[in-house]
Amino acid sequence: MSDRLESIYAQLGVPPENEDALERWERMRPRPEPEPRPRELDVPPPTLAQIDQRIADSITAEHKLIMAILAELVAHLQSKGLAGPPGPSGPPGPSGSPGAPGKLPVVELWTDTVFYQGDVVAFDGGTFQALRDTGKPPTHSDWICLAVAGRDAKSPHVGGTFNAKGEYRELDIVAYDGGSFIALRDDPGSCPGDGWQNLTMRGQRGDKGARGEKGPKGEQGPPGPSIAAWEIDPVNYRASAIMSDGSDGSTLDLRPLFEQFHAEAL
Repeated sequence: MSDRLESIYAQLGVPPENEDALERWERMRPRPEPEPRPRELDVPPPTLAQIDQRIADSITAEHKLIMAILAELVAHLQSKGLAGPPGPSGPPGPSGSPGAPGKLPVVELWTDTVFYQGDVVAFDGGTFQALRDTGKPPTHSDWICLAVAGRDAKSPHVGGTFNAKGEYRELDIVAYDGGSFIALRDDPGSCPGDGWQNLTMRGQRGDKGARGEKGPKGEQGPPGPSIAAWEIDPVNYRASAIMSDGSDGSTLDLRPLFEQFHAEAL
């Protein structure tokens, strides 16, 4: 870190403090190039996730170093009386341009091989994503489930009017006493009961409404038929009317009348 500090101090024109000739010579003398490390051919190449992590670690370390250098530089300037008090915060900058849309990895069919962190596979009707590099199947905790296979839903079934001798299963719907009920379980028992849920019920008779206004007088209808003749039945002492339109009219039973007349005449 001292080499980096000295390099930045030199670029800013700030000389190091309390530097003697030996330190200056040590700082100015050329450094030998580091010898390259031997390549290990049997080491597997890092994954993309590992490379991303290394880059993030390097950026974090560099940020900490720069912040430490700036803190030391500000302290140095303040000690010399060159730095004033910090000014107010500036306005927020404009929003950056939108980035590229994110994409999920291509889903692969799981096989008995090694998968790496972030890989997405299809397995046993579901979709899984690897939480870490693994050679385990998606039933292992190295994987997280993204989606699972669905199952057929149970649909209501209309069972008609309730029959006490009938057999009913869950979600069967029956009509009973002006209402409808749905079974909460198989073999729900008598209806209504705790094995049934009421869906609809018979409505109550409403209040009598107000009497409406008298309607207009209707047109006069055609005249009704009149008695045109009588048909006499002397055997049964009956007389039947024949109407003017040819239809049969009322029949008069005359026997009781003649019997009363005969009794009064004696």
